[in-house]
Order: sequence, then C-alpha cells, then structure tokens
Amino acid sequence: ETSGIGDVYKRKVYGYNNKNLGDDLMFASIINNTNYERYFFYGNQTQPEFVSKKVEFIKYGRALPLRWKFKADFAVIGGSVVMGKEDKHFNMIRQKVRFCILNKIFGGHNFIVGANLGPYRDKSEYLGYLKSLNAWVDKWLLRDSFSHSLIAETGTKKSIKMPDIVMGFPVDKYKSIKSEKCVSISVTKVEKDGKGNISSTPYIDEIKQWVSFYIALGYTIEFVSFEDSVDLEVINLILNRVNNEYLDKIKVVKYNKDDVLISLAKAEIVISTRFHSMVLAALLDKKQVIYSYSDKTSNFAKDYGFIVHPVTGVIEGKNAYQTTFEQSDIDLAKNYPKLLMSK
Repeated sequence: ETSGIGDVYKRKVYGYNNKNLGDDLMFASIINNTNYERYFFYGNQTQPEFVSKKVEFIKYGRALPLRWKFKADFAVIGGSVVMGKEDKHFNMIRQKVRFCILNKIFGGHNFIVGANLGPYRDKSEYLGYLKSLNAWVDKWLLRDSFSHSLIAETGTKKSIKMPDIVMGFPVDKYKSIKSEKCVSISVTKVEKDGKGNISSTPYIDEIKQWVSFYIALGYTIEFVSFEDSVDLEVINLILNRVNNEYLDKIKVVKYNKDDVLISLAKAEIVISTRFHSMVLAALLDKKQVIYSYSDKTSNFAKDYGFIVHPVTGVIEGKNAYQTTFEQSDIDLAKNYPKLLMSK
C-alpha cells in the first residue's frame, strides 16, 4: 500500500516500508521464500517484521544509478502502489517508470507484485499511465479480477490474476489459539487512499456503536493497529468518544511483533477496515463485519463472496458472518515467489 511500497530485485529487494503489518507480511511472504543473493529496500531504513533474511537499504539521491545492481529483479510489492486519484499518484507512477527503465538498462526484469489497480479520477488518463508503465514491466501479478480486467484494456498479455500475497502466509500456529469472548477491531484513516469511499465522522460513530453493542453482550474489545503512525490516532479519537465506564473493557494492541495476529486469532468476531485485517481474519476462519474505505476492498471481497458494508451512521443489519478462503486459493498465493523468479 502507499504507506508500504516494497520493491524487490535480483540479489536485492528495493523498497519503501513504514512498519505496516500488511506490507511486512507481504514482504516476508516473498523474501522468506525466494533465494536471491541479496535484498535491498529503497526508503526508510526499518527492518520489516516477519522477514527472516538480511535486508539492506538503498539511499535516496542523484547517485542512485551508481548504486544500482546489474541483472536485478526489481518488483513493486504492495496493494495500492499504482493509484491514479491525485496528481501525487501520477508522480509516483512516473517514478516507477524511471526505476523500471533504469533496471532495464542494467539488464534486469521488472514486476508489479500483489497490487490492486485504482482508484482513479479519469479512466482514460489512468490507462495512459498504466500503458507507459506496462512498456517496461515484465509481469503483473494482480490480486483481484477488476484489476486484471482493467490492465487488459491496455492490451498487455503480461498480467496474471492472483490471490492476495498474505493469503500464503503461514497461520497454523495462530489458528490453534483458543477463542475468547472478544471482538478485535481494525480501524484506519478512511481517507488515506485517495480520499476513500467513507466519511470519517459517521465511520467513527459506527465503530463507537459497535463498542457499545458488544460490551453490552459481555464481550471485551481490542483495537488493533496495523500501522501505529496512522491507526493509533483514529483509535484515540474513538476512545475519547466512548462511555468512560467501557474503558476497562477495551484494550489497544499496537503493532509489536505478532501481537495483532494474536488478537485476531483469539477474537470470536473481527470488525475489519484495514484490507489485511479482512484477509487475516478470513485466513483464521473468523466471523467478520467488513467496511470498505477503498474500492480495493470491495473489488477483492467480490472475488471471494465476502459481504462489504457501507457506512450509514447505524450498525443495524450489519451482522458478523463467517469468512474463509478455499485451500486452492491459499495454495495459489504461495506461488508468488515461484512466479517472481521464473522469467
């Protein structure tokens, strides 16, 4: 996602990461299961969690071409890494085109890995940018049918429709955790991906209603943060609005190692706003209430028959329902490393 763009290339992974649980799990699913000599990230010098191999970092600056590696596999890993809603998104696409051209000059291969396409403000404008990127990309591994169909409109034959990368992450040890009478709630800034589909005021009000509803039924509440620099602010806004007598029934789980995964695993019910909360909860066979702050959620959910709820200001009629993935889709998600390394 834009907060966690990851880029991988042969003998190095080139990427930007921002300590985001979903992105870190995507990085880990690729890096831990490939056999490149070296991995480099481009961006914040933060070691991503769950990655078992050494990661090095590429510095910003004009000397970048001097630091590039010959015959590298360069992959943009993440969800919303090719958006087209705002001018800044097109600047990011142009930057990716420059990186891909540079990598081709150095004899490498380029990949878009695990992405969804959109949102965009104008389809023809957006397709034009996708065409310019496609000219230098060797393979697109896209995680929903909408994105796969959209890139096909550029005339490319390089796209493969895949599950989300995180669906291949091993969760067996978390599935063995005994459920408790607990609701795990994932929130985020709903406007962060190109001023999304949800207004923050009624959204926060609905989450407050869920807190009251489930505490009245005898549940405890755990707010989980997938990216502390973003999600904790929203959690605090909600906590400031709930009744004081509820606070001793509420816990905040920050992104620290696998604490969030443990919270999701022990919950009877998960309320998901973060995309990868939806994915992880389904991997753990949980009942969910899913909100869509971006079309990336609804497009993906449609592929797997998940119900996505709109924000209306009220929670009535938005019952938690069972979610799971077919084993065949989980197995397919584990093929990302193989597809990346096969030219």
